[in-house]
Amino acid sequence: MGRVVVLVRHGEAKNKKLGQSDFDRELTKKGAEALRAAFPQTFGLLEPTDKSELWVSSAVRARQTADIANETLAIQTIREMPALYDQDYEAFMSELAQTTADLVVVVGHIPFMEDACDMLTHTFLGFSTGAAAAILLDDNLRGRLLWFMQGPNA
Repeated sequence: MGRVVVLVRHGEAKNKKLGQSDFDRELTKKGAEALRAAFPQTFGLLEPTDKSELWVSSAVRARQTADIANETLAIQTIREMPALYDQDYEAFMSELAQTTADLVVVVGHIPFMEDACDMLTHTFLGFSTGAAAAILLDDNLRGRLLWFMQGPNA
């Protein structure tokens, strides 16, 4: 059996304030609460092992989303990946090809999450905030969509 990759869009973020960078935007309180309520069900089908990894964009809202997801998942290996914020598909696919993890949970942004899902499964899904798609990959990085959960209403 191949590995499972779960693509997750970050939760609802605050609007950018004057002088603030997009990178520093945080989750809204309502968005964080919605993720905490939804993620136990969203990730309930997953069985993380000691070979599982959590990859996260370096942006604040993605790191906050990953922290909330990990309250349910309890994955020990967490890797911050600038390629996710930079929308660098080549770097992402290279990392995916090289990892030995059996489960990779990836927290990032759109359009990257939607495009990565489409690239791996040839299925385009519109990711709302907090949405997640689980994909079973073969050794050639061809994927089959296992399940998709639209994000919670925040």
